[in-house]
Amino acid sequence: MGGRPSSPLDKRQQQHLRGQVDTLLRNFLPCYREQLAASVLQQISRELGPREPAGCQLMRSKKLPRVREHRGPLTQLGGHPPRWQPIFCVLRGDGRLEWFSHREEYENGGHPLGSTTLTGYTVLTSQREYLHLLDTLCPVSSGEHTQEESDPLLEMPVNFPLFLQHPFRRHLCFSAATGEAQRAWRLALQGGIRLRGTVLQRSQAPAARAFLDAVRLYRQHQGHFGDDDVTLGSDAEVLTGVLMRKLLPALRAQTLPGLRGARRNRAWAWTEVGAGSRRGGLDTRGVAEADGGPTRGPIFPLLSSVPETLSAVSLRLRLGLSVLAPPPHHGSVLRLWPVWGPLGRAGQLLDAVHAAVLAEASAGLRAFQPEKDELLAVLEKTIRPDVDQILRQRERLAGRLRVEVQRPLESCLHGKVDTQLSLVTQKLLSTMGAVLSAVQTLLAQGMDRLSGHLRGSSSGTQLRKEVYSFGEMPWDPELMQTCYREAERSQGRLRQLVVPFGFFGTRSLMFGAQDLAQQLMADAVATFLQLADQCLTTALDCTQAAQQLEKVRGRVLKKFQSDSGSVQRNFTRGWLLSIFLPFVLHQLEGSCTVELLEFEGDVLAVGSPALTVKGIYKDIVQGVLLQRIDGELKRALGARDVSCILDGCSEAPWDQTAVDEEAEAQRGTRPGQPASGTEVQPLFPLPPPRTFCS
Repeated sequence: MGGRPSSPLDKRQQQHLRGQVDTLLRNFLPCYREQLAASVLQQISRELGPREPAGCQLMRSKKLPRVREHRGPLTQLGGHPPRWQPIFCVLRGDGRLEWFSHREEYENGGHPLGSTTLTGYTVLTSQREYLHLLDTLCPVSSGEHTQEESDPLLEMPVNFPLFLQHPFRRHLCFSAATGEAQRAWRLALQGGIRLRGTVLQRSQAPAARAFLDAVRLYRQHQGHFGDDDVTLGSDAEVLTGVLMRKLLPALRAQTLPGLRGARRNRAWAWTEVGAGSRRGGLDTRGVAEADGGPTRGPIFPLLSSVPETLSAVSLRLRLGLSVLAPPPHHGSVLRLWPVWGPLGRAGQLLDAVHAAVLAEASAGLRAFQPEKDELLAVLEKTIRPDVDQILRQRERLAGRLRVEVQRPLESCLHGKVDTQLSLVTQKLLSTMGAVLSAVQTLLAQGMDRLSGHLRGSSSGTQLRKEVYSFGEMPWDPELMQTCYREAERSQGRLRQLVVPFGFFGTRSLMFGAQDLAQQLMADAVATFLQLADQCLTTALDCTQAAQQLEKVRGRVLKKFQSDSGSVQRNFTRGWLLSIFLPFVLHQLEGSCTVELLEFEGDVLAVGSPALTVKGIYKDIVQGVLLQRIDGELKRALGARDVSCILDGCSEAPWDQTAVDEEAEAQRGTRPGQPASGTEVQPLFPLPPPRTFCS
């Protein structure tokens, strides 16, 4: 009573996980250092090169991306035996979910019963969806499936469940009181999941780009060339996912086929959330790792009995935790031998493994931070004075290497890429086009609604509320869902097209489209409010003010259409590169190895950490592939200019410093002036209420 809860992992197991993370960092950080140097060179060369013509017509929103805070009562499945318990849930603006025993506990500043960051979760709102997921994780025979069709997942059925599923953590099960509340929570949670997932993709910092490139390079060294959503999350979360994915094949091969029993029992094994898990640790035993032994990883549940009712589950079921016992020829490795514990300890153990890996990855990256800061400063000082010479040497080496790899590269593109490039291009263009069309429709409706209130409202207070609501549109999950849904609709067909190329990152792609929709809406809203501020004065009556807003509406829509064209092209161009570049590099891996080795000495002779043989080689392949992509885009889009760069206006969302200079000058504020990141305020002072009276 009151004692410190025991960890499901003993010291030896914790030490083993620590060693796995140390090994990961030891192999990853050299890749990161290389990419930091390459990123600094890229940034400096871009700064000193010819300036690109202004591509954005809309002013850049100063509001940081966020989730609108959502809170309310739910019930949660937890305890021993599992039962529904009333809680008060709060989704924070940064995408963190917390739950309290009751509302008063939250309002009085009490500590939550539990919390989780939403990175990596998936929201499911029906028992059928969740059972299908369980079937994919733990396949059952056709006979078992037939017998269970009528077996409810929950002994006390709920009409509005919310399942939060994570590939490496225990599942969470909530229930709302009404369908309306369930929908509101689903949309809010999906927004939080996306916000947490795309934090690195939204950053334009050289270190963030270098980190993402380093993860891809590290995984290519491990033999994995395709994208599979591994880069969703913060830097520590990404590395945690990399390690957990490494352990997943052995997990599936040795534990999941043995997970049998009624679907309800399998669900309990994944969704335990707490109450009884504080009563002491598991009786686990670790076996010391042998030198050179294979890595064995996450611990998943293995049901050893099949009780027929929930009461039988709570009284008799003992959960067998099988932890990847290795085949005899692999020798002795660290493992958790089959142990027995109360139902749901599997979930506790899963969280413990994930938390241990995440904590070690976070600590390792924090320890690297001072070195990274110093390295960036040194790279800046050494590269900037010699950047012209470095670029000339790079181009000279690239020209020689290009001659050597041109033939196998062209053969690969002609035989394996060209045949599908058109289909994938059309699908990406149509997907983003549908998203942007929905954004434009929603934007026009919002501007029309505001103009209508301006004509008919005699209350300045009411009009201010409408302006505030208009400013909140980009962060209103219910309104924006019409736009986000367009990105979700094409996932199935797109997945069919890109899986043959080893691309499994359709969730990242969907999140990217949704982020751009939110960004473009935020930019358009900010532009409308800024232009309205300039044209509305106290000298105008309601009719005149409404006429001015009509002109502003037309200008904003024209700017929006211009920017949306750039967004559509850049989105398609960037994702075509993400889909096909890893595939081509993988196809050429064997045929170009000799040529790369021959150039190693020449690159080392340059003496710049920003130049590597593989970096130059990748740029060559990327350049040739981009010629193909730009040609396809030109055919698909007509004569419009498709020579947009990947880091153009649509690829730099939420830049707080790159605000349109003209708009800043007209507003009379300092560029980069801080703005509230928690709520959208009206950007123009509305005239006094009596001004709008006819």
